[in-house]
Amino acid sequence: MIAEEGSFSRAARKLRTSQSSLTRRITELEKTLRLKLFERSTRKLELTGVGRIVLPEIQLALRHSERAWELARYWGRLQRGPIRIGYSSYVNGALLRKLHDLDFSELEAQRTVSEEPPQPRLVLESRPTPELVEGVLRGKIHVAFGVHPSEDQELWVEAVAREPFCLCIPKNHKLARRPSISARDVHGEFLFWIPRDMNPAFYDSIVEYIESTGAEPVYQEVRSATHAIEIVSHGFGLALLPSAAARLSHAGVVFRPITDRFLQIETSMFARRERLRGNLQDLTLFLASRLQGLKQTIQ
Repeated sequence: MIAEEGSFSRAARKLRTSQSSLTRRITELEKTLRLKLFERSTRKLELTGVGRIVLPEIQLALRHSERAWELARYWGRLQRGPIRIGYSSYVNGALLRKLHDLDFSELEAQRTVSEEPPQPRLVLESRPTPELVEGVLRGKIHVAFGVHPSEDQELWVEAVAREPFCLCIPKNHKLARRPSISARDVHGEFLFWIPRDMNPAFYDSIVEYIESTGAEPVYQEVRSATHAIEIVSHGFGLALLPSAAARLSHAGVVFRPITDRFLQIETSMFARRERLRGNLQDLTLFLASRLQGLKQTIQ
């Protein structure tokens, strides 16, 4: 932090400590090492040659200590706290209903008994898929259900379901008269679709495919299916949505299936690979077995 800020005072503010305390600790460290780590002057603070060599190793040690601390807290939460399951708002509604209906009592009985009263058995958290991946890797979420999660080598990934897209169309639009729609039909149309930051890899693959058909719609960002349907009902454009959205009836719109087989949303369950043992492994096996029939239901 001191090396990054170039100042004891700025580093102290960032670390929420006093400048004198921070200076004293660095001085003690230099005395212990018998090495000078910083060149001090009235105008600036710079690392010495030795400091530049040592700094990467110190940073690596700090990252490992933070990781160990997070891992300890993670296992504590898994043993005693609630089971935290994350999900993307773009996973199928049937999955969320299944999760809410699951009986976790059998799994709960296997968890370590604590003197403290157990916390709520299940906490569901909705986040964009990139945030779910980060949450799982940092141990803040035990298991997550996301759309095309990152191909991170640290993740264990299990496909759960695939769901086709549908197109939400104003009732008086020319496409509303068709029984089904292809990607080429959205050429030149205002197409409401998720913001790229919700899932860059998924967003790019869908846009790339649509444009490969020769269609060039005008993409508009919208973060929820209900908001997209409301916009379409006022005739401002079309919306590309998961097929389950067709259950959200709304005056002024119709839903039509999209014939392009590539345009699907794949939902995957993922957890951190190195932690997939003990209670976490029991949890993933439990979820996989209970959600086994979901893929056939959605497809």
